[in-house]
Amino acid sequence: MTTTTDDLLEDAVLAEYRSLPAAERRRIVRAASPEVRLRLAWVERQMAMDRSPGALAAVLTEGREKQAPHLDLIDGVFQRIAAGERLQVMLTMPPRHGKQVADSEPVLTTEGWKRHGDLREGDHVYAPTGRPVQVEWVSEPSEEKMRVTFSDGESVLVHPNHEWTVYDRSPRTWRTVETRYLATQKLHSGPQGRRGGRYRFQLPAVEALQNPDADLPMDPYTLGVWLGDGATGKASFCGTEEDVNHIAARIPYELGARWVHPNTGVHYQYIKGIRPPLRAAGVLDWKHIPQGYLVASERQRRDLLAGLVDTDGSLGRDGRIRFVSASEELARGVRDLARTLGYRANLAWRGPDTRERSIWGDHPLKGGSCWVTDWTPHDGLPQGTLPRKAIKHSVKTKRRIGVAKVEPAAPEPGRCIQVEGSLYLVGRALIPTHNSQRASRWGPLWYLRRHPTARVMLASYGADLADDHGRWVRDQLRQHSSTLGIRLDDGSRAANRFDLEAPRGSSVRGGMVTAGVGGSLTGKGFSLGVIDDPFKGSDDANSPAQRERVWNWYQSVFYTRRAPGASIVLINTRWHEDDLSGRILQTEPENWTLVDLPALALSETDPLGRQQGEALWPEQYDEAELARTHRAVGERVWWALYQQQPRPLEGGVWQWAWIMDNRVSPVAFRGVDLTRIVVAIDPSGGSGTANDETGVVASARSREDEYYVLADRSGRHGANAWGREACLVAIDLAADAFVVETNFGGDMTRQVLIQAWAELEREGRAKGMPMPRIVEVNAKQGKRLRAEPIAQLYEQGLVHHAAEFPELERQMVTWIPGVDSPDRMDALVHGLTELANPAAANAGTSAYADRRLSGRR
Repeated sequence: MTTTTDDLLEDAVLAEYRSLPAAERRRIVRAASPEVRLRLAWVERQMAMDRSPGALAAVLTEGREKQAPHLDLIDGVFQRIAAGERLQVMLTMPPRHGKQVADSEPVLTTEGWKRHGDLREGDHVYAPTGRPVQVEWVSEPSEEKMRVTFSDGESVLVHPNHEWTVYDRSPRTWRTVETRYLATQKLHSGPQGRRGGRYRFQLPAVEALQNPDADLPMDPYTLGVWLGDGATGKASFCGTEEDVNHIAARIPYELGARWVHPNTGVHYQYIKGIRPPLRAAGVLDWKHIPQGYLVASERQRRDLLAGLVDTDGSLGRDGRIRFVSASEELARGVRDLARTLGYRANLAWRGPDTRERSIWGDHPLKGGSCWVTDWTPHDGLPQGTLPRKAIKHSVKTKRRIGVAKVEPAAPEPGRCIQVEGSLYLVGRALIPTHNSQRASRWGPLWYLRRHPTARVMLASYGADLADDHGRWVRDQLRQHSSTLGIRLDDGSRAANRFDLEAPRGSSVRGGMVTAGVGGSLTGKGFSLGVIDDPFKGSDDANSPAQRERVWNWYQSVFYTRRAPGASIVLINTRWHEDDLSGRILQTEPENWTLVDLPALALSETDPLGRQQGEALWPEQYDEAELARTHRAVGERVWWALYQQQPRPLEGGVWQWAWIMDNRVSPVAFRGVDLTRIVVAIDPSGGSGTANDETGVVASARSREDEYYVLADRSGRHGANAWGREACLVAIDLAADAFVVETNFGGDMTRQVLIQAWAELEREGRAKGMPMPRIVEVNAKQGKRLRAEPIAQLYEQGLVHHAAEFPELERQMVTWIPGVDSPDRMDALVHGLTELANPAAANAGTSAYADRRLSGRR
C-alpha cells in the first residue's frame, strides 16, 4: 500500500487536531466546510473509541451498551494495560473522594515502601529536598479519579482537586495548581520527544534522600558486587583478572580461594564468611535490593551502587550509566536505588540482539534479552570505582520532569495527608469488576485496536466458550474494520486463532488465540492473557483432581506463554476457596490486584463506596430482586456466584449458621458494655511453609458474659511487623492483654511485643497507654480439644462477630480435626479461651493457667 505525501500531511494535521482542547475543536468544526466536518466527525469517533473499552462499545453499538461505575473499573484496568503497565488482575472486584492520592500508590518512607493508604500520623515520608518529613494528618477516604502521567512514563492517581507545585514555562514562574486545571491546559509545545519540544508544567527537582547510617546486615559495596556478578547461592563473584583484583582490594571481608575457568579465563573469587550476612539480608538465592538499603544513608547507598556498577554497569559515550540484568526485579531495584540518589533513572526491556556480538555502551554483551536501567549522573559524582568506568565528562544539567498527560481514570479509594512543609514524594496503583462480556470481549477488542502488533490469549473452562469469545472479537473486526482502523489478515481468520494485518511501517502482526483450560496454547507468547471462568461450575470446582488439573495447566501452559511485560486478567466465579483465584492468592498475593464486587456490598469499605447491603447495579438489579435471587439459588450458590465469597462445605467443628446468625450490627454493638479486650497472636512457625500467616485477632467479653470478635489483623508478617500490628490494634481498642502462643518462639515472642511497644511509645503513638500484660500460651494437646469448647460457645449463640471476617470465618468452618489448624483460627481460640477462663476474670492475672479447660492445651 503506497502512502502519498498528501496522506502524510493530512495525518499530521489530524494528529494536531486531536491534541487540541475540546472547545478549540468545536470552534474549528463550526468554521469548517461540510466536507471537512464529515472528516472531523470521523476523527471525533476515533478519539471516543480510544478512551476505553466502554467508550468503544458505546460507539459500535450506537449507545446500546450500558455503562455503570463497576464497568468503569474494568475499563480502567484495560486502559492501564494498554498504556504499558504490567498488571495481573483478578476480577471478582474494589474504590472513594477529596484532594487526595489513591491508597494503592506506593510511597517511600523511612521504613521502606508503603501504600499511600497505609500511611499514618507519625510516619516519615520524603520531601523533594530529600529530607524526611513527618505525616501530621491523614484524611478520611474518598474517591480518586484523575491519572497524571509524567514525562518519564510514571503516573499517579489523584483527586481532581489534588494540588501540584509546578514551574509554569508560560509565565516562567512557580505556581500551585489543581489537577482539574492541568486537565484543561495544553501541556506540551514544540515537537514531541525531539529537540525544541518542552513540557509546560514541570515538577521540582528531587535531591538525594537524606538518612543517617543504617545498621545493615552486610557491607553495601560487597553486596552490590555480589548482586551484580555473584553466584546466586554461593559466596563468590567473578570477572576479569584486572577487575577482580581491583574489587577484591575494596572488600572488607577475608578472601578465600580464587579459581580461573580453563576455557573462558574468567576469575572466580570466593569471600569467606558472607553467607550469613547474605542470608540475613534476605538475598541468598533471591537477588534483589533489600528495602533497608534503599533507606540507608547516602554514603551507604552510593557504596551499594558502586558495587553494582563495578560489576554489571557500564559507562556510555553519552555519559549515561547503564546497568544490565536478566532479572527484572533486580533491575527495578537498581532503578529505585538510583532515584533515591536524585537521578532520573529509567528501566527498559531490551530484546535479543541476533548479531554475533553487540556493544551496549562500552559493555560487551552476547546477544540476548535483558533489562536495562540507565541514568545520567548530573552531579558528576563517581558511580563506580573501576578506572575504566570513571565519568569523563560530567553533565551538570538535570532536566525537570514534566506533566505529560492528565486524564480521567477508574476511581480508587484515596486519602489526603499533610506533612511538614507542603510537598512529599509519591509513586504508582490499580482495581476492576466481574463482567466477562466487558473483560473477555470488549476489553481484548479495544486492546488490539490500541496495539495491533500485540498478541491476546484467552482461555475458558471449555474450548467452545473460549472460541465463542474469539469468534465474537473476530466478527467485530470483520464488521467494523474501517471504523476500528485494523483489519484481519486474509490468511488467518479462524475463530480460535486469527492474525491482524501489520500496521503501516511495521512487519509485526498481532492477533488472538483461544483455547479451553487444560488445552494447548501453542504459538507466540501473549501480551495480554485472559482466563474467563476456568471452572464450569461447582462440581468442577469441588473436585480436588480438577482443581489440581487447572492449577497445573495455569503454571505449566498458560503462565509460560507470557511475553516480557505481559498482563493477565483472571475472571473467576469463586465456587471454592481453593479454586484458581484462591490458590493464586495463597501463593503470590503480592503480585496480583484483586477486584471484588459482590452483588450486595459486604462492608463499609466497599470499593464503590456502597453501604452494606446496597446493590451493585440497582438500575438493573435492585435489592428486592437480589433477595428473590438469593432465595431461589440457595446459600452456597448465592455466596459463590453473586457475592464472590465461596462458602465451602463445613468441617467438623464450626457451622456457618453459628457465625452468621449471631453477627452483630455496628448500631447494636455500640450498646455493648465490654469488660475485657485481648489481642491474641499465633506466630507462624514450626513445620509451616513460607506462606504461613501470623494470626492477630482481637476479641472481647461483655458484662453479660457474651463474647465479641472485634478485629482480624492477621497476615504474612515478619517478626517486627506482627509485633507492631498487634500493638497498634491493642492501642486502637484499649486492650488489657496480649495472648501469645509461645510454642515456636519462647521468650522471643514476648521480646517482639515489648520492643514494638517501646518503638510506638518513642513515636508518640501509644497515646500514654501502659503496655497490656502478656499472657503466654503453650499449646500442648490436641487442637480439637482446644477448639471444641469455643465452638460450643458459638453454638450457644454467645459469640458475636462485630464485622465480616471472610478469611477467619472460612478457616473456622473448613477446618477438619487431624489437619493442621490455621493461624487465624488458632489466635481466635486462644483469645476467647482466655476471656472465658474464670481464673482470668481478674485482668490483673499475670499468667495463663487455663484452669477452666485444664489439660486441653
